[in-house]
Amino acid sequence: MALVSMTVICAGCATTEQRLTVAASTTGQISAGIALPALPAECRERMPRVVPKAGEKWRWVQTRWEIVADNRDALTARCAAFYDDVAAGFGGPR
Repeated sequence: MALVSMTVICAGCATTEQRLTVAASTTGQISAGIALPALPAECRERMPRVVPKAGEKWRWVQTRWEIVADNRDALTARCAAFYDDVAAGFGGPR
């Protein structure tokens, strides 16, 4: 009977100790937080404005606007790829 009681008591201690270890580990992870990398400066840039020049034909204004818009789309794609990599590094969804 004493042997059975000691086994139950020791098993209970191991379970409690395991739970405390897991709780301490979880608390440490929460306290550590997540250190996100710095946002690339280009991700904060605004799209440049295309201002018509005196005497410029509208088709050239449109062409310049298309170039600026294409450049902005490429920048947005780079920023999206950056954050996909960040999310993958933290095991999060893409």
